[in-house]
Amino acid sequence: MGTAYNMTGGGAGGGIKLQSIAITAPPAKTSYLAGEVFDPAGMVVTAAYSNGATLAATGYAVEPSGPLADGVEAVTVRYTEGGRSAAATQPITVVHRLTGISIETPPAKTEYQAGEVFDPAGMAVLAAYSDGGSAAVTGYTVPTEAFAVPGPQTVAVTYTENGVTASASVSVTVARLVIETVPSQSGSPTYTGEAITLELENYDPAQLTLGGTTSAVNAGEYAATVTPTESWQWSDGTTGAKPVVWTIGKAAGSVSLSPASVTLDKDHLTAEIQVARAGDGAVSAVSSDTGVAAVSVSGTVVTVSSVGQASGTATVTVAVAEGSNHLAASGMALVTASFVMIYGVEWDWTDSGPTKGTRTDAAAFFTDPVPAVNNGTGSSPFDGIMPWAGMVRENRAGGVEVKEPKYWFKWTKTGKKLKLQIAAGPVDGFHVDPVNMDRGDGLGELDFSYIGRYHCATSTYKSETNKAQQVSITKSTARTKIHSLGANFWQIDFAQFWYVGMLYLVEFADWNGNRIGPGCSINNSAANNGTTDDMPYHTGTIKSVQSTYGFVQYRNIEGWWSHMMDFMDGCYLNSNGLNVILNPDQFSDSANGVLVGKPASGFPSDFAIPTQGGLEWALYPIEASGSTETYVPDSWGFPGANTCLTHGGPYKWNQFYGIFCIEFVAASNANILTGCRLQERPPKTT
Repeated sequence: MGTAYNMTGGGAGGGIKLQSIAITAPPAKTSYLAGEVFDPAGMVVTAAYSNGATLAATGYAVEPSGPLADGVEAVTVRYTEGGRSAAATQPITVVHRLTGISIETPPAKTEYQAGEVFDPAGMAVLAAYSDGGSAAVTGYTVPTEAFAVPGPQTVAVTYTENGVTASASVSVTVARLVIETVPSQSGSPTYTGEAITLELENYDPAQLTLGGTTSAVNAGEYAATVTPTESWQWSDGTTGAKPVVWTIGKAAGSVSLSPASVTLDKDHLTAEIQVARAGDGAVSAVSSDTGVAAVSVSGTVVTVSSVGQASGTATVTVAVAEGSNHLAASGMALVTASFVMIYGVEWDWTDSGPTKGTRTDAAAFFTDPVPAVNNGTGSSPFDGIMPWAGMVRENRAGGVEVKEPKYWFKWTKTGKKLKLQIAAGPVDGFHVDPVNMDRGDGLGELDFSYIGRYHCATSTYKSETNKAQQVSITKSTARTKIHSLGANFWQIDFAQFWYVGMLYLVEFADWNGNRIGPGCSINNSAANNGTTDDMPYHTGTIKSVQSTYGFVQYRNIEGWWSHMMDFMDGCYLNSNGLNVILNPDQFSDSANGVLVGKPASGFPSDFAIPTQGGLEWALYPIEASGSTETYVPDSWGFPGANTCLTHGGPYKWNQFYGIFCIEFVAASNANILTGCRLQERPPKTT
């Protein structure tokens, strides 16, 4: 409670007078900071009067009325009433006030990198007060946020005491963070037709700002940039943008050809192939065989054209060059040129009888073949042409056999003009060759058959080299023994005679086998099979001169008309004439045949062409006024009825034993000059 003072003043008149005041209840606040103003809230001042009464006084004044200074211990309350004043004191406490702080000692660390937090360790802070005093203080506060902005800057240090806050600053330097690796493209995107956005490795958007070209559609190379953000720099200390080159690769190319195969024929000399490709690459095309098919390109259309109507196959490779958005690609189409080539030969025996004919059709300008001599080399314009080219050796169940591809033929006769034509494919008016035609044995029409390369060997009846020939047998025995090799093995027949004979006639354009060699043995005596094995070429003679007796082969068939006469099945002679059997299952010495006509004996000078279905190949002589130098220079001998045919000649030296020599002997005849040769008719496989 404050101290009361009696106060007097004024005149000597009477009445109730103010005697004194007293602080009967202290103020709520008695402790102050220097500079604050006294607050009387809660304080009760009581006035005492001359009549002994007391009343609460208001309207009093407080001294000092302004800010309290350091060292003040009390305030004076003064009350005036009726010209009289009274005063009382109220004790207070005035504490010095914080007026500021200063950094007495800076912190140990004043250099930072962006992202680090201020560290006050080692820093001393000095507080200043209103009474002029100072003191080292703790409990100040500093920012806890990481430095984001590089460069010189200040850190605010804040200190609060008795509700008064003061601050000071510390100077620091903030350096940028270092980016060690320049980002690079992630992955290898390729063109899709849609926009592709750049993806980067070692890229952090907090460190770098991406600029330049960052999205594209087309394949190519693009330039983006990466620039450090405010807090970062490159390892070389720079902060400028660095380039990032990125690419969109070209998509895989593709080619689709429609159609993927075309056929050229006499009604379609050209064909178009539509090219569908990805992108815009230029289209080009190449033919694998420019002798069969030529190609040209216009835009995305490839035109395939026949070359001279040559038959064969070719592969057209269509290439699409690399385009703006796609890689190169290629596709292939198959071209089948089905222009069946016909090779022919004709003879005019109207006024004379030349063995040599005139080449016709596609063979018109062919040169004559050159048979091998003395195991040398040879050549023929037919070597690359089917069916001749297909007559190759194969090792099979019957031994060494020669393949016989199917062909088509046509005989034409006008008076004494005779013409033969052969084609490797079907032609209107032509017939399938006599060996591979449908012969009624359940196999149907075959694509190829086989004939023994050699005469049948002793005991085995196979086509084997270095073996003596099987002789002194009947036709029936040969048929049975050969058929025992398997269901598809038979003795050669009249059809085989003409199959091989027709090929020879068109190739050599001559009825005279001496164009290859006269055959027979070297010394007029027997020799084993395989005498021509050392011959590298398929056709020729082992002698150095073609006109000299010596073993021959034609298209890999050894001794076709030399060294051994071979029984021929599928035909027999009776009193009516020549009978032919097509179906090997019905081979017989005297039955099951179809009569074709009555042949003339001697050297043929004219032939009849049978008209019976399936037997158009079975020519037989109707005139025989030739010689060893004219017409057909090989003898056809028909001694009587009930005989069978043999083909070729034995080892005996005789000019009429040639490629077209046919003899008829009794079916029961068996001698050392007659042997046999096998044929095989393999079923078709799927």
